[in-house]
Amino acid sequence: MLTVLHSYSFRNYPLDHILRFAQLDGWPAVELSGWHFDADNAHRDIGEAVTTGRRRGVAIYCTGYYGDFVTADESARRDAIDRVRRVIDASAAHGVTLVNGFGGWFQGDNGDDWAQNGSKLASDEHFRRAADAYHQLAAHAADRGVRVAIEVHPNTIHDTVSTTARLIKLADHDNITVTVDPANAAVINSQDRDPDVIGLVAESTSYFHLKNCLIRDGLTDLTVGTTDGIIDNYRWLEKITTMPDIGAVCLEYCGDGDPHPRLRAARNYLNATLQLIAATRG
Repeated sequence: MLTVLHSYSFRNYPLDHILRFAQLDGWPAVELSGWHFDADNAHRDIGEAVTTGRRRGVAIYCTGYYGDFVTADESARRDAIDRVRRVIDASAAHGVTLVNGFGGWFQGDNGDDWAQNGSKLASDEHFRRAADAYHQLAAHAADRGVRVAIEVHPNTIHDTVSTTARLIKLADHDNITVTVDPANAAVINSQDRDPDVIGLVAESTSYFHLKNCLIRDGLTDLTVGTTDGIIDNYRWLEKITTMPDIGAVCLEYCGDGDPHPRLRAARNYLNATLQLIAATRG
């Protein structure tokens, strides 16, 4: 299973630093977050990232995207879809075959209170708009050899596994995949802490984000290591290693402070856990 480094973990660092760290620390691939390229200049920026990464022996596994697909403003929605199309086109041009992100952003007055945002605020019409956008993008991407992943992400209408399952059913295109991230959803729905919840999207899931969190006064605290939170990542890894369509695990740190030691520790944990799982299965 491929180990991927999420560039968002280094959102306060330039991309050159991230690729240098990946090279020296032995990471084979990076997820290129939208923090590290300009979607309006996607062809230029993704091309530079791929070229620099190749020179350092680091692949760009996937590129990020985001967009407001739920707005009632049709012009704004078209612009958002077109923006993601540009990311898809640039990714295809430079040999990147997966885009991963979110297009159902929906936030109330307090962006930190994830349980009160996203799907809780969404109507059937919001889901319909997002599904239509994803259907268009999935078809566009399929023609270019790129898959479109929808990440389980807070403050979106696809903020839990179950709401993501609802969205992909409505979008109705086999070029849509799912990125499961339990720490993103734990505060919203306690069922998302249980690896069995992945059964709702098992046929569509191809990518997994590994991190952890704590819940303090109803809010998610991400300034914790991969081993230190409420998500039992051993059980999650045990589950996803039985799913052959999941070919990569991305390690991400979204908290405060220096990300370098957090990610090194996360990778050591991942490697040791995969070895133990394999040994246990004999």
